[in-house]
Amino acid sequence: MGGGTRAGVVSGQGRTRMKLQWLRRIYPETFHAKMLMLTIATVCLSTLCIAFFVERQGIELLMQEKEGKLFSVAALLDQELGDAFDEADAALPAAEQIRRLHERLSPRVEALVRHLPGVGAGYYNRALDAIVVYAPDRENGRTVGTPIASDHPGRRVMESAAAEVWKGPQVRGDIMNAMVPVVREGRVLGYVWANELVSDIDRQTMMMDKNIILISLLCISVSVFLTLLISNRLQNDITIIKQGVQGLSTDLHRNIQPLKGEMNEIVDGVNHLASALSEAKSMTEMILDSIVDSVITVNMHGEITMMNPAAQKITGWTLAEAAGKPYHSIVDDEHFQSPLLDTLRHGRDHVGVELDFPAAGKVFKVVSSASHLKNKHGEIIGAVVVFKDITAQKEMQNIAEQSQRLAAIGELMAGVAHEIRNPLTAVRGFVQCLRDDVSPAEKEEFIAIILQGVDSINLVIQQLLDFSKPAKNFFVLSDVNELIRETLILVKSSPGAAQVDFDTRLDAGLADLYLDRNLIKQVLLNLLINAIQAIDGQGRVTIESGLSADGRYQCVRIRDTGGGIDVELGDKIFAPFFTTKPAGTGLGLAVAQKIVASHGGRIVLENHPGGGAVATIHLPAA
Repeated sequence: MGGGTRAGVVSGQGRTRMKLQWLRRIYPETFHAKMLMLTIATVCLSTLCIAFFVERQGIELLMQEKEGKLFSVAALLDQELGDAFDEADAALPAAEQIRRLHERLSPRVEALVRHLPGVGAGYYNRALDAIVVYAPDRENGRTVGTPIASDHPGRRVMESAAAEVWKGPQVRGDIMNAMVPVVREGRVLGYVWANELVSDIDRQTMMMDKNIILISLLCISVSVFLTLLISNRLQNDITIIKQGVQGLSTDLHRNIQPLKGEMNEIVDGVNHLASALSEAKSMTEMILDSIVDSVITVNMHGEITMMNPAAQKITGWTLAEAAGKPYHSIVDDEHFQSPLLDTLRHGRDHVGVELDFPAAGKVFKVVSSASHLKNKHGEIIGAVVVFKDITAQKEMQNIAEQSQRLAAIGELMAGVAHEIRNPLTAVRGFVQCLRDDVSPAEKEEFIAIILQGVDSINLVIQQLLDFSKPAKNFFVLSDVNELIRETLILVKSSPGAAQVDFDTRLDAGLADLYLDRNLIKQVLLNLLINAIQAIDGQGRVTIESGLSADGRYQCVRIRDTGGGIDVELGDKIFAPFFTTKPAGTGLGLAVAQKIVASHGGRIVLENHPGGGAVATIHLPAA
């Protein structure tokens, strides 16, 4: 018994091996045969699928057309018969009423279905509970006077007063029946119908199926023939190109022989590429190896294809390590918003974008530009990013900005000391009063005044501390009007502010903007100090906020009543280290313009027609 089982297992394994060997023998090995098999299979499968869906859709449309036609006939019958449904004398016997109604209605129904072969139509009277007319009369006249079954769908139609189509065996046979209730003056008198034999519908469906099968077979035959013809021609051309490319791997000066048609474009492209490669390969490599900017390319899947030495140095990855890996894998922060990947996914080019680049355990300040990478035919094959390390430059810029900030603080210190000394004098006086014997009411009053003075001192010091902190490029939703009011606390403490009236006209309806609060306050402080210093003696500084005429910008206008701007200076007033003040640094307006530009805005300086100068800060409203 055991021997027989083992022999059966061995025999089964042998048959399996034979089947696998047979499958391997019939499976094509050449590209031409595989392409031919795949094309034929694809054509056949797609044709059959299309035929199937067309057949299903055709049947569905045919059924919809039949239902629509039958409902139209029933509705037309209802309209044609008008008020003739219920004209029989109720005093007569039911059979006589049916006969008279039949004689009156039958000619009209017969005339209606005469030009509709295969369609039957009739009227069922609810009160008489019988078929009154059923045309064509020669086929269905025998059913006149008979009632419908208790479960007949026509009874549902009369009960619900709603039209219905039903497919199945009924009085006439296996039919598709469209039934419409006859309603007169709110009463359901019965229902009319129009139907067609299912066998007639099936014959039409069968004819449609035959046509679809014949067309499908014809399409498959033509497709197979054309596939064989084209694949043989294509295989010959591919063989020539393949042999030529194999030769180029050892000799870039060897040309592939010309071919006919579009394949010759490939040959020309390969020959031209070989020639260009032989001339430009060494030059391209030298350029990429020599430039100080980092260059990284990725394919359409975001996988790294090239990194020059500068990029390898800043990322800490060699090309051998990074090639084929996703671009985000070389970045330390998984949430890093990469211009390169944004270009690849959304098609947006980026030029001169300053950002923090986290790599190799550090965060570099870089200027990045990204665009699509295209081949010689203009087809997109990936994306390329070029970025420059500006960490050292940014550090020097921050030092310069901090120096200018400290210079502005120096301008304020004398006034700040005065602003602090006055409340301190009041606090000291009232503290001395508290040492004397005072009433509880006076004591509470003195304490309130002391706390008010301390709060005033604290507010001035807090504004000064906030302004003196180094900028961190921290953008938050901010109210421009609030920043103006906070800056004015410091400005009013500066020398010369005592002789200047400040007029604020702020638009309370302005929306909050994403701003670096400290940097924008630095801009406001610089412009307000300049306005105060431009006034000789008594004067006025007007600060306004509002939207620009086109609604694209929120504007802050600072106007003084000084001597105005020398028109010969032009744009030099924004140049670093250019100043008209004996003790100026020349950095104030240059830094202010750069800060506003980093927010996507600009500063405009101009003379006012009524005298003095106007500095307008434009910040994008959205």
